[in-house]
This record gives sequence, C-alpha cells and structure tokens, in this order.
Amino acid sequence: MPLSPQAVQSKISTVVQRIRPSDLRSPEARERFLASLPPWLFGTTSGNTACVQLELDDRRQLVFDAGSGIVGFGSSQFRRDPHPTEYHIFFTHFHYDHVQGLPFFAHAYNPGVAVHFYSPIPGFRKILSDHMQHPFFPVTMEDKMSPNLYFHELTDPEIEVYGALVRWRELNHPGRAFGYRVEYGDKVFGYVTDVELQPRDFEKTTRNAEFFSDMDAMILDTQYTLDEAIEKYNWGHSSFSLGVDFAVAWGAKRLFMFHHEPQYDDKKLEQNVNSARWYANRIGGADLSIELAREGVTVDV
Repeated sequence: MPLSPQAVQSKISTVVQRIRPSDLRSPEARERFLASLPPWLFGTTSGNTACVQLELDDRRQLVFDAGSGIVGFGSSQFRRDPHPTEYHIFFTHFHYDHVQGLPFFAHAYNPGVAVHFYSPIPGFRKILSDHMQHPFFPVTMEDKMSPNLYFHELTDPEIEVYGALVRWRELNHPGRAFGYRVEYGDKVFGYVTDVELQPRDFEKTTRNAEFFSDMDAMILDTQYTLDEAIEKYNWGHSSFSLGVDFAVAWGAKRLFMFHHEPQYDDKKLEQNVNSARWYANRIGGADLSIELAREGVTVDV
C-alpha cells in the first residue's frame, strides 16, 4: 500500500526527535546519523503489487508477474535500453494484483518489441485480454498493443529461455497459482508467491526436491503472522514463521519475504523480518539469510 501523507509526516517527526546537536556538526555527522536510522524510518519497503525482474545479463531478463510494479520496470528499461527487442513475462496467476500493471506496460505497445507471455493456464490469452475491455479500460489489447504478442501455454514441466531452465509447478492458492524455479549457470532462483504452504510441501519426495531444494534465492509468500495465518485459513497465503521452516527444510541460502500484507506499515514489516531471523536461529537455520523484498532493490544471486 502506498505511503499516506500522514505516514510520511510521522516518519519525519520521529527522525527529527532523534536528532542531537552533535548529529548536525558536519556533513559526515549528518551522514552517520542517517545511516544509523532503522530501515523502517529511512526508506520504505514497497507500494506496488507483484512484479519481479530476473536479470541474466545486461540485455536479457525474465519477468515474473505484471502487477503495478511493471510500470516502473518499463520506465527503468527505457533508460537502460532505449531500443529493446523482446520481453519474456511469466504469470503465477491472474488475480488483479498480478496483472493490473500490464495495460500500462509501455513496451507492449511498441510494434518493434516482441512480448512473450507464459502460463500453464489453458486459454490465458483471453484472460489477459478480458482485463483490457470496456468499461474496465479505454483501449483493448487487440486494437492497441503490439502485433508481436506471443502467448505460450506451458504444458511441458520445463522450458528454456536465454539458456535458463525454467520449471513450474502448481501451488496451493484459490483459483490456481504457479511457482517458478529458474536454473542458470550454477545459480538457482525461486519465485514461490501466493501459496498457503501445506505439510505435503515439506515431504522429501523427488518431485518436491527437484523444485524446492537448494535455491540460492527464494522469493516466498510470507504475508501473515502465525496467528493471522490460522485465522485466515484457506486464504492462500503463508505465515513468515512457516516460510522460515520451509526455506530451512529445503536448504535455501537466502529467503526474501514477499507479498506483504497491505495493512502493515514499514515498522511492522521490519518487526516481522527481525522475528523471522530470531526464529531461524532458534530452529537451527542460522545460515539462512532473511531479507524483506523491497521495491526497486537489486540483489546479486
């Protein structure tokens, strides 16, 4: 949820209360003071809905979901590469928060750009097209977007794009959702959002191991606290404590807490990530690095 004016004012007020005269004596003192502030004060976690870019190199990337974050992604791509030729976008599912940015993805309107869409859902072209119909949106996908749109219905368990092996599997979420595992070189990336983890996801089966094990970076749905997850049973999202259990069980190196509860403010999210780190230590997962997924942040895998 975007920061309200009141939330910004509250952050500023709290920072001002922390300033001491010694913090203002020199530029260096001011920088030290700013660096000492907790992340929930000096910055913000997010405001857009789901869109994750996986860069394979400077000109080749895979994109996962087309929430409102894809608008900023498109703008940043214009600055980096004024003349792109193609994009590859994988969808977990088609709830509003994962597709609402697509009508505003400027590159999809450029006839010189090929946009490849991927989903295991049969007939998903119509699903996307229906999002851009009157009276919901003033232009349609068929009339205004690039003629070079390609819709790939995933039937095989894996596909290769730019030399990266992309696997998919269905997750426990209302209306069906899918996670993705990407293997590229000696690195493994996992995008496992919108999932209510079940005991069967922890079972040491060959199928589970092939998808969940040994990820260098796992982006995982950790929307709730445990109390909230129990209260909201069958809503399709997981608690951060169960997410830590899951990442430790499958040997992930880094866990990125994702799909934040819209009602949480930055302070609450920081409390959750600190609690998740404490819990990981308690269960023997001290080697697991746990971070909040933050808008606009670039992470080397």
